[in-house]
Amino acid sequence: MVRKIYRFLVRVSAFLGKEIFTVLRQPMLALTLVLGPFLILLLFGLGFRNEPPALRTLFVVPAEEDDLIQRIEAEANTLGPQLIFMGITHDRAEATAKLLRREIDVVAVVPPNGAELIRNSQPVVIELEHYEIDPFKIDYVNIFGQVYADEINRRVLRSVTQQGQQETTTVYDSLKNTQATVAELRTALSAGDEVSAQQHKQQLAGEVNLLALTVGATLGLTEGVQDAMGQNENVDTQNILTLLSALRDDTNALDVSNVSTAQDNEVEKLDKIEGDLADLEALLGEFQSIDADVLISPFRSEAKSISPVQIRPSDFFAPAVIALLLQHLSITLGALSIVQEHQRGAMELFRVSPISAFETLLGKYLSYMLFAGVLAAVLTLMVIYGLGVPMLGQWLSYALTVAGLVFASLGIGFVISLVAKTDSEAVQYSMIVLLTSVFFSGAFVNLESLWQPVRVVGWLMPATYGILLLQNIMLRGFLANAVWLLGLTAFGVGFFMLAWLLLRRLMARG
Repeated sequence: MVRKIYRFLVRVSAFLGKEIFTVLRQPMLALTLVLGPFLILLLFGLGFRNEPPALRTLFVVPAEEDDLIQRIEAEANTLGPQLIFMGITHDRAEATAKLLRREIDVVAVVPPNGAELIRNSQPVVIELEHYEIDPFKIDYVNIFGQVYADEINRRVLRSVTQQGQQETTTVYDSLKNTQATVAELRTALSAGDEVSAQQHKQQLAGEVNLLALTVGATLGLTEGVQDAMGQNENVDTQNILTLLSALRDDTNALDVSNVSTAQDNEVEKLDKIEGDLADLEALLGEFQSIDADVLISPFRSEAKSISPVQIRPSDFFAPAVIALLLQHLSITLGALSIVQEHQRGAMELFRVSPISAFETLLGKYLSYMLFAGVLAAVLTLMVIYGLGVPMLGQWLSYALTVAGLVFASLGIGFVISLVAKTDSEAVQYSMIVLLTSVFFSGAFVNLESLWQPVRVVGWLMPATYGILLLQNIMLRGFLANAVWLLGLTAFGVGFFMLAWLLLRRLMARG
């Protein structure tokens, strides 16, 4: 029994040494496998810019819209950095020609008679013409238009709000006149002058009604903000409206027909009217003091990550590149292994030797896993300490993930090697797997954005599991997800069994 185990280990180790020395006899290949992935990551980290592109925008405005032209010229450069103002033209055909020549990126066509459209309860639709073919850039142009339309609406609303706040100055003048009328009415009551009291009461009633109209027109925006905030404090429009209603009621209730008998009661009503006017003045003062930008945009959002480190774009893509490179490396090594043995005639020697298909395959697995593990370690250290990619998780979880990824990828490679008849055919199959992984593994396009039936293709690639596991381990500090790791291992075992059956049939004597 011991002798059988010894022979088994000798036969397996023979392939282990053979495959390692085969690779080491090609130093340039080994150097390329180490430096190539690192240089790819370095170039990507230096060249990637996570900034929305600026669009060169030419406006088409009717020649008769002089005021609008002046407004656009004055404010177009202040709308935001993603809009590069390229001027104004009245000729839409000329603007389209520039767009076709790629001299500009977007043509913004402003319709004529915008004010008339608004008066007819119709929106002013600014058409954005572009010549993009990339679906992502087309979506960006749409978002670009929405963002700047919102900014224009906000500026218009701010202008209206500021005008409303300025109009409260007129309200203050009316308040002062109303307070002066109350004082004159009080004097007339004290002097017993019934005629003058009647005149001042009528004047007071008119001024209170004017106040109600003026203030009511000014408070609509503030009341909407208060309702949205769910608050009844600070600038309380309900209190203001209540005060105005009380002022009208108290003014109408004044009885100055007989000043000699009702003087005390009317003075008390005047005291209340004066107090209400003072409260109204204070509340309107608060409204006037609020920043117009806060009134029109009371809500803002700030996104904050709970991650302990700031993740750069190059950091996010580094685990995906590592997984793709390790998968492609392992598949390529496996795909060229057995097909070369077959072409060189070594397979005929294996058939007459005492070595079994299982021992042959196991030796090749161990050799390539050892080699890929060394390359993975070197690549990981260069990425972490050379590019500064964070490593928040445990190294054990990282090592298990890399081992599972290499194991599953080697299985695919060996199956390709047993199916292919030539080296070029094996390389072509390996490239097909790489391209499939690039598009469907979630490396650069999120899996959630794929149609669910198509998403199954991604879950057939070892890189998909590797990317998700490495991202969670390196960038989130999670432990290796047991389900994903088990799925990756089961994937590798399945291909190991398939490769073993194919190799066993190939080495069958007879």
